[in-house]
Amino acid sequence: MTRHSWHLRWLLSFVCSLVVMLGQPTGGAGDAAGAESGRPHRVVLHLNSGDEKVQRGALNNIKNLYQEFSPQSLTVELVVHGAGLPLLIKKGTMFAVELTELRQAYGVNYTACSNTMKTMKLTREDLIDEVSDTVPAIVRLMERQEQGWVYIKP
Repeated sequence: MTRHSWHLRWLLSFVCSLVVMLGQPTGGAGDAAGAESGRPHRVVLHLNSGDEKVQRGALNNIKNLYQEFSPQSLTVELVVHGAGLPLLIKKGTMFAVELTELRQAYGVNYTACSNTMKTMKLTREDLIDEVSDTVPAIVRLMERQEQGWVYIKP
């Protein structure tokens, strides 16, 4: 193969790839591709901070998402572990009202890390009633990302 034919093949391959890419939807801001395809947007938020400002920020992120999308077109799960777990503990949370409101209004799912619970010697009864599941947080985060959920770490 001559040097020119190799360059020509590379250039043709590049141009073809570019044409294919330009023809694909971008999924940019304001794009309702998820809703148009009939699939809801799925977001998993990862919280492992005990900082009140970070926890409040995560809950505000959830509220803001639901101001842009309806509960029919958006599913949110908040996965909490480590230093963040007191957010979901009956006797430790400062946000019980907000957590209940988000669950009732939008169906937000809360997952508490079962490994952190063991370390902290907590049972399911120690958690707020709104907690949907108790599984290892890292496993849940991995599974959700493999299922195509959008991962957000506030």
